[in-house]
Amino acid sequence: MTMNPPGFRTFALIAVGFALRFLSGRLELAGDLSEAASTRLGYHLSALVLLIAAFGCFAWAFKKIFFDKPAVPPPNAAPREKKQEPVDIYPEAFDADAALARYMSRRDDPDPADRPVPKPGGFGRKGV
Repeated sequence: MTMNPPGFRTFALIAVGFALRFLSGRLELAGDLSEAASTRLGYHLSALVLLIAAFGCFAWAFKKIFFDKPAVPPPNAAPREKKQEPVDIYPEAFDADAALARYMSRRDDPDPADRPVPKPGGFGRKGV
């Protein structure tokens, strides 16, 4: 696990998390000191929601520090390998005239027994 240097957004997330945690504590204290039982529930639920939001900010900052890819590679990083150049699998040049001559010689062959028989197709129109 590599650690990314925290930036401004990460520090802002941590600061917002601490601010929400502080407000959550103040709302809980206000709920504890409230005289009416009906208002205590509202204070405590609001405090719980703010505490969950604070935990979310801390978790997001933790993710940004430890699990995000760094924007800039470290200075001592190994250089990236170059892409492999495509390899020509047909080293000799293609001769279109020779290919057409081979096709025409097979096409004009009077003996149909020398021609390969196509297999019946399993897809498309039948009987055409």
